[in-house]
Amino acid sequence: MQTCIYDLKTQYEKGMDEAARAIQEGELVAMPTETVYGLAADAQNACAVEQIFLAKGRPQDNPLIVHIDRIEELDKIAFANKLAEKLAKAFWPGPLTLVVKKRPGMIPDVVTCGMDTVAVRLPKSAYARELIARSGRYIAAPSANISGRPSPTRASHVMEDFLGKIPIILDGGECEVGLESTVVAVYGDKPVILRPGGITEDMIKEVAGEVEISPAVLGGLKEGQRAASPGMKYKHYSPKAEIVIADGSTRRAIANATGILYDKYSKNSKVLILCSADMAEFYDSMNYKVVGKTPEDFAHVLFDELRRADEEKYDAVILEAVKPVGMGLAVMNRALRSAGFKVVKGDE
Repeated sequence: MQTCIYDLKTQYEKGMDEAARAIQEGELVAMPTETVYGLAADAQNACAVEQIFLAKGRPQDNPLIVHIDRIEELDKIAFANKLAEKLAKAFWPGPLTLVVKKRPGMIPDVVTCGMDTVAVRLPKSAYARELIARSGRYIAAPSANISGRPSPTRASHVMEDFLGKIPIILDGGECEVGLESTVVAVYGDKPVILRPGGITEDMIKEVAGEVEISPAVLGGLKEGQRAASPGMKYKHYSPKAEIVIADGSTRRAIANATGILYDKYSKNSKVLILCSADMAEFYDSMNYKVVGKTPEDFAHVLFDELRRADEEKYDAVILEAVKPVGMGLAVMNRALRSAGFKVVKGDE
């Protein structure tokens, strides 16, 4: 299959027209959003949605997010309670996904994995909203990567996984946030964060008054527990390189982690440390890269750096742990799943 790549800075009209036509005809399109690139299909076309699962190698029990272009569309596909409406008005368009009870007959079971809830988002990206509007379809779109790989934040990442496998890639440049949207269940009495992202716990609390964080955010699903949201699987976002998280007394933890990895791979192995600017002075004799000063900085480059580690053929990558609050909760959620929950403490 030939993949057509449209640079939306120079080929906006042609790219949008061709992508909208492809969606209408049941084909797949990689589209930019403010979070990560999505692999898009007509959410009401079950056959088209099946192609998403096949292309990604995505487990059939991992539900998809439905993207809309206007807040009024939420009530057409779901039963939005007052809490859902309140959060939607506060944060849409933006990196927030609401899990609500779905209306019968509107969204196929393949999208929701047979559950009676549906995840819905109104993206901030004008490119994504224009594709939805121009196609006249609701769009189901998980991240545009092979399942389990780091999510794509640039069109070049999508090309690595899907060039020659899907008909169209829309290149909208680098994603603004760099991590997937916050997913919040809002069909009960209080909002429950199922996957953290750019809309933080404190931001939600300001609007809703209270918020609960699912135990699965910093842990795995329990035996037999179904994923109510994308991103809840035990291992996810992983490059080919082994990922280890250094926690506790970070300098000591990284020394311990490095020793463990060298013992495993030999002294000639390529190990990269991704660290904060504050810690860089401690690693002059090691191979390190500064990812910024804040969790927001780390979030913006995490997936990009994990993909680059594979390009540069690293055997392993050590990630500094960040405090799991605010955007740090989202960073640790992705880091833990990328590492398969392998954590080395500073006192070990």
